[in-house]
Amino acid sequence: MTTAEIKTFMLAHNIQHIFIQSFKSLLDQNNCEDLDITDKNISVDIENIEPEVGDSDTITLKSAVHQNNNKIGYYKLVFTPAGELLDEFFLIH
Repeated sequence: MTTAEIKTFMLAHNIQHIFIQSFKSLLDQNNCEDLDITDKNISVDIENIEPEVGDSDTITLKSAVHQNNNKIGYYKLVFTPAGELLDEFFLIH
């Protein structure tokens, strides 16, 4: 997908809102030990959601996870081309 197609996809499917809701749900449903973090005072950078190259049947978007102004990992969401959320990944460095 081109940059313009990614932007159109993100706007059409309200991807920033999905990132916020999914990330909040992840934090609510898991404890710090499960997530391998020291505390839940972390945030996802929804202003800088980037596409990740994958297969043509899915669209993977990732955003940095920050704690105390330091990037500690990534949060990724995988979508169908129709905008259906398929999977999520929470990666800590």
